[in-house]
Amino acid sequence: MKHNLSPVENNQLNSDSLKIAILIIIGIALPLILIPIIKIVDFSEIIEELVKAGIVLFLILKFSTLKRKIGAGILLGFLFGLSENILYLNNVFQIGDFSIFWQRFLWTVPMHIITVLIILLPALRRKSLIVLGLGGAIVVHLVFNNFMV
Repeated sequence: MKHNLSPVENNQLNSDSLKIAILIIIGIALPLILIPIIKIVDFSEIIEELVKAGIVLFLILKFSTLKRKIGAGILLGFLFGLSENILYLNNVFQIGDFSIFWQRFLWTVPMHIITVLIILLPALRRKSLIVLGLGGAIVVHLVFNNFMV
C-alpha cells in the first residue's frame, strides 16, 4: 500500500530521519566521551543526566510528533545504556565473570531508558518542567547506583 504524503509530512519525515541518525551517533558516542570526564570529576549521575537533559531539550523535543519524541527518548536511553555497558566490558574481562555483563545490561539499560523518560515527560507538557524531570532522573540514578550496582 502506497502512502501519499503531503509536502509538509514528507519534510517532517525527512527532518525526523536526520534527527534519528544524529541521536544514534550521540547515544553511542556519549558514554565514550563522558566516562573520562566522570573519572576525573566523579558525580556520574549528575553529569549523565544533565547531558541527557540537554539532548532532550535541544534534539528530542524537536521531533514532529509525540510518538516520535517518546520513541526517540527510549532510543537514546537504550543506546546510552548499551554503549556504556560495552565500554565497561574491560572491567568484566578483568574480573573474569561474563555473567556480570548480562546482569549489568539487564539493569542499567532499562534504568537509562527510564531516566530519559523521566526527563522527557514533564518537558512534553512545558519545556521549563525539564528541571523537575532532571531532578527526578538524578535521584533515580543515585538510588540505582547506590543500591543496585
